[in-house]
Amino acid sequence: MRDVLPGLAGNPALTADLFARLAASDDEDVLDALAGREGLTTPQTGALLAAGDQALTSFLVRSGRVPWSDVPEDHPRRALDAVLGGVAPLAVWWEAATDPDPEVRQEVACELDAPGEVVAALAHDADPRVVAVATGNPRLPAALLPSLARHPSTVVRAAVAENENAPAALLAALLADGGDPAPSRCGACHRREAACPDHTPGIRRVRLAAAARPGVPPAGLAAFLDAPECGTVTTFAARTDLPTGFLERLAAHPAADVRAVIGANPAVPETLLRTLATDPDPEVRQAVVENPAVPLDLLVTVAARHRLPDDTAPRVESATEAELHGLARSRVAQVRALVAGRTLLPAALVERLLSDPDPGVARRIADRPDLTPEQLTALVERHGPPVFRAAARHPGCPAALLHRVASDPAAGRRVLREVARHPATRSETLLLCLAADAPDVRSHAATHPALPVRVLESLLEGPDRELARAAAENPALPESLMERITVQAGLQR
Repeated sequence: MRDVLPGLAGNPALTADLFARLAASDDEDVLDALAGREGLTTPQTGALLAAGDQALTSFLVRSGRVPWSDVPEDHPRRALDAVLGGVAPLAVWWEAATDPDPEVRQEVACELDAPGEVVAALAHDADPRVVAVATGNPRLPAALLPSLARHPSTVVRAAVAENENAPAALLAALLADGGDPAPSRCGACHRREAACPDHTPGIRRVRLAAAARPGVPPAGLAAFLDAPECGTVTTFAARTDLPTGFLERLAAHPAADVRAVIGANPAVPETLLRTLATDPDPEVRQAVVENPAVPLDLLVTVAARHRLPDDTAPRVESATEAELHGLARSRVAQVRALVAGRTLLPAALVERLLSDPDPGVARRIADRPDLTPEQLTALVERHGPPVFRAAARHPGCPAALLHRVASDPAAGRRVLREVARHPATRSETLLLCLAADAPDVRSHAATHPALPVRVLESLLEGPDRELARAAAENPALPESLMERITVQAGLQR
């Protein structure tokens, strides 16, 4: 039975006595499962600390579950763990910030809760990697940014560009030529005594970092419109203050990721949107559909020609009631499905779409949380397997319908998984899920509180040990069975 102890350790109904017995075991998986429980009490945390496992202690301290006074004094990196857990007093912050290991200082420097004076001190660290991390911290005093923008290292200057408090003038200077004076070190030569002969790649990274910032003046972005570094280009391609000429060049960028961002940009002129709607890449066409400013006729055209994901369209979300009625009468099923997925929908349109003959529309309407059990049942009876999964994951799905769905030979793994974890599923339906040829479905069924105790007992004793472990997690597991598991595993009182 020792193999099911980790499951038992995660059981929400575990008693305090059983917790103490499990905490006294030397099984790392069991201890990890106990440490991951919600609402650990002070005695329970103390019992886990008493295990003396360094990794477990670090986890507990870094999770903020151990006050500074209770952190074991002999614990390695005691100060750093307390800092990362948010339980360190100011003196401990300084202790961690002056650790001889630069990796420790880097971890301190990136903490968003770090005191500003600690971050400022680390911005003057001898290791440029520590300085760069501190420079990127929003707690850094903004007054230090101009001097850091003149740091010899391009790594630090890039961090200045990425700092959310960097002023536009400073970003413009870094965007132009990487800053003045010219840097003398870069990421490639940090670990070498001799500097690289050429820091051009590092300087370009500084410029790209500045180009990605929303505060940089758009005029300075002209040199990056055709840049191959898509990550930066997609960042500024989403800006709504770019000149029309910039948007046109970006719409012709060779990378589909960039064209997709332009397609979703609400500032893009309609003529350019219509061109992007015919793009050969489906992500670009989908971006046009997701553009909040897309004309409704263009949205209908794209939906009529191409398959779209089941995502909510912002333009449909903002449509007037008259526009919604027009879209709901569209001959294009995907357009009607977009209406069915709108967050707020007039009751008359819900009724209309409930009787729609298209399964895609039915799947979207079945996702609506305000549907009644009777409406869900009617959808399943009308459309059958295409709406099984949507009905089974609906929070209001009645137990009888869940059983009807699970009993159907067409119910696949994804449908049965939704049934097995639905709160309303009854025991007889869970038995169907336990018979499925899908481990994840059986595991969900084994943890369902509606499963009879006799079935749980058979699972614990059965040959499928993964299923036994899942059964041990079941919150309906009686204390007597929990006790039996620990005794059989050799954990006596």
